[in-house]
Amino acid sequence: MQNTPLHSIEEIKAHFRQHEEVTYFISATNFNLMAIAAWVSHWVNVNFIDCYDGNNASVVVPEYSEVPVFKDIESINAFLLGNKKIVEQIKASQTDGKRVNAMFLFYDEALEAMVESLGMTLIMPPNKLVKHIDNKIVTTELGNSVDVPSVPNALTQVSSYSQLKEIMESAGLGDDVVIQTAYGDSGKTTFFIHDETSYQRVADKIEAEKQVKIMKRINCLQVAIEACTTRQGTYVGPILTEIIGQPELTPYPGGWCGNDINPGLFPPRLRETMVRYTESLGKALYEKGYRGYFEVDYLIDTANEDDMTVYLGELNPRVTGISALTNMSDFCRQTIPLFLFHLLEYGDTPFDLDPARYNRQVLDFVHPDFGQLVFKYTDETMKIVSDIPATGIYRPTPDGLSFLRYADHPSALAEGEIFLLRILSAGEYAYLGADILILFSRQQLQDAHNTLTPAARAYIAAVHDNVSYRELSAEEQQQVARYANPASAKRSASSE
Repeated sequence: MQNTPLHSIEEIKAHFRQHEEVTYFISATNFNLMAIAAWVSHWVNVNFIDCYDGNNASVVVPEYSEVPVFKDIESINAFLLGNKKIVEQIKASQTDGKRVNAMFLFYDEALEAMVESLGMTLIMPPNKLVKHIDNKIVTTELGNSVDVPSVPNALTQVSSYSQLKEIMESAGLGDDVVIQTAYGDSGKTTFFIHDETSYQRVADKIEAEKQVKIMKRINCLQVAIEACTTRQGTYVGPILTEIIGQPELTPYPGGWCGNDINPGLFPPRLRETMVRYTESLGKALYEKGYRGYFEVDYLIDTANEDDMTVYLGELNPRVTGISALTNMSDFCRQTIPLFLFHLLEYGDTPFDLDPARYNRQVLDFVHPDFGQLVFKYTDETMKIVSDIPATGIYRPTPDGLSFLRYADHPSALAEGEIFLLRILSAGEYAYLGADILILFSRQQLQDAHNTLTPAARAYIAAVHDNVSYRELSAEEQQQVARYANPASAKRSASSE
């Protein structure tokens, strides 16, 4: 253990280059933390999906003779962590009393017990606390407690459309509302209600909840910021705008499908407000016992462009679908990835880098365009992938996509180049909502009015032209019919 405190960015870089602890990131893919292995020695990605066709040395995909039907991502992680070869590798890593860490995107109490039984150290908050904070109702109340306002809302149970109308009227929410359930993917559990017909389509989901969040619908830009709350304070990453509900990319009207690092869309006052709110939320989380990485969604009310208002949207107590973009941003490449503060918080080495100074540097940095598009399968009819681009760097051409070279991540894109991370492989099932691939570009992908840019539309067209599918055979249809969720291993590989 190193007892000398780390005082600077350079000292932190050197610390992780010489890092002796082994850290296993166990998840369906390594997408969320895809570039961390380039910064941290002995970083191992244990994944179910090999996005790199064996070319990424940090990715380990266990061998298996039979794959169960997975009910969720946690069951995928348990399958990976329980693999005999992975267990042997973990035991071999523990020689000479060396500490071995475990990191997940999603985990539960059963996974916590598995980590303990293997003699590993879980470098994440207790799952019970994470589940409590992950509740959107709790998020709203947490924000209220530190003067981070939410869009005008009501937190209550709904049993009928007539009751909803009464709540909307009494709370002054207008005739057009957005309803969110306490838990769940925002794309699947966010409902836009403007009349009884739109309510009845999702009434069973709303009425099954003990409490929902009913929000006034506003014209807004959605923003995402990641941060890390530590004993030194809260470190805040770059401001990202969200790409939501684009039908070419996602089947879900409220579904996340990409981001831009483009804080210049907002005046300095708004940027400083978002960072200040995030620092306040980080402090409140730490006081509740939560330590480490988290993400906040903000809704920027654009009704008055001269006086835009910042509202709290959601809080995700984990690494998320924007973590790759945050940690590969130009600011993080020139300093250190934000995620390294998470590792420091859970490590034994003291550090005293001033978070206020770091956050000011993020705000003052001129961030070049950098964004991602997440392609989900949007057809109701399940098919089999017959052709899909391999992971690597491409240049769009009038004839499609020209493969230039293999790369593990998109940190060194030249002008006009894009990076594709393949999720589905040829021969696999494509089903509604499945992640297909993820595109990174050094161009703006969405404007200030939530409209995809011409560059983004050209990229989307090129990708769709280069991914093909075939119909299921009679035998494959019979196989699908045996299972409620035949391809669940692929579900939410890029979950936010």
